[in-house]
Amino acid sequence: MEGKPSVALITGGGSGIGLAVTRALLERGWRTAICGRNSDRLSRAVDELNGQSADWAERLSASTVDVSKTADIQSWMAAAWDHFGSPDLLVNNAGIGASGEIATFAEEQWDRVMDINFKGVFLCTREVLPRMRSAGGGWIINIASVSGKRGMPGVAAYCASKFGVVGFTESLAREEAKNNIRATSICPGYVATPMVADATVPPEEMIQPEDIAATVLYLLDLGPKTVIREIVIERIGSLQP
Repeated sequence: MEGKPSVALITGGGSGIGLAVTRALLERGWRTAICGRNSDRLSRAVDELNGQSADWAERLSASTVDVSKTADIQSWMAAAWDHFGSPDLLVNNAGIGASGEIATFAEEQWDRVMDINFKGVFLCTREVLPRMRSAGGGWIINIASVSGKRGMPGVAAYCASKFGVVGFTESLAREEAKNNIRATSICPGYVATPMVADATVPPEEMIQPEDIAATVLYLLDLGPKTVIREIVIERIGSLQP
C-alpha cells in the first residue's frame, strides 16, 4: 500500500472502534472516508478529528449512510472515490446490538440487526470489490465479535449476525485471494463503546477502541504475501476462572 496516497472506507466511523481506526489511519497519512447513520455523531467526530491536526480536514470526508441500503452505499463510495481515488481498505465496522429471548424476539428487530450487522457487510463489500480488483488488490477488514464464535443467551440475533460475518469473511478471503484482495475478521470481546454502555463490565476493564485500531494497523503492516484470516481479542479478565 505504498507508492500512492492510501485510501480507506470505514463504516460506523462516528464513534467507538470506527472513530479510533479513522484517527489511527489519519495519523499515518491516509485519506479516509467514513460513514454512519447518525449525522450529529458524525459531525462531532469530524470536528474532533479536524481539531487534532490542520491537514486532516483535507484527508477526511463523512457521509450519513444506512449500510443496509444499496443506494446509500453507492452514493457514499462514488463520492469518496471521486474525492480520494480508488480504495485500498474497507473496514466494515457499522453494527447495532439487541437483546431478548428468542421466543419473544420481534421479527422487525431481528431483521434490523441482520440488515446492519450482516447484510451491510455484504453490500459494502460487493460494491467495493470491482474497484479493488481494478486497482490490483486491497484489504477488507470486518469487525465481528467473540459473539460470532460462541452463542450466548439473550443475544441470539447479534450472535447470528456476527457468526455470519465470520463465515462471510472466510469465503471472501478464499474467493478474492486470486485478485490480491485480503480479508480478515476481527472478533473482539467487550469494547468500551456506546453499544455496551449498560454492560456489567467496567469500561476501564474492557478492550479499548484504540486496541482494535492498533490491530488494524498491525494487519496493514504485514508483508504483501501474508494474510491473517481471523483475530480474536479478549480482555484479560474474561480468561480468568
